[in-house]
Amino acid sequence: MGPANTAGVGGAPTGAIAAQITTDFGSFEAFTKTFNETTAKQFGSGWGWLVFAEGKLKVTTTPNQDSPLSQGLYPILGNDIWEHAYYLKYQNKRPDYLAAWWNVVNWAEVNKRFAVAKG
Repeated sequence: MGPANTAGVGGAPTGAIAAQITTDFGSFEAFTKTFNETTAKQFGSGWGWLVFAEGKLKVTTTPNQDSPLSQGLYPILGNDIWEHAYYLKYQNKRPDYLAAWWNVVNWAEVNKRFAVAKG
């Protein structure tokens, strides 16, 4: 991924979430690979999530409209993988959508949510 965007949108993360991603996944690149591969495999409609549980970041998915909250997990980052989110631009190429999506992630908001999750 590219360098961090000074506006906190797209590119690599900064701050506490960047440090935790490196701790738990080894690198931002390893994290995005895990997130994209896990999320691309979600059958049908659903969501890809980054959650903080038991002191670690974890990637998970949920079907349809389900939320990690129903599993007692706090969502830090979510990606809508229902076809309505990407079909007009990417057709059935969910992996292409997932790769491009990192350009619009709001890392400033993710850092706020991470702070809440950590308590």
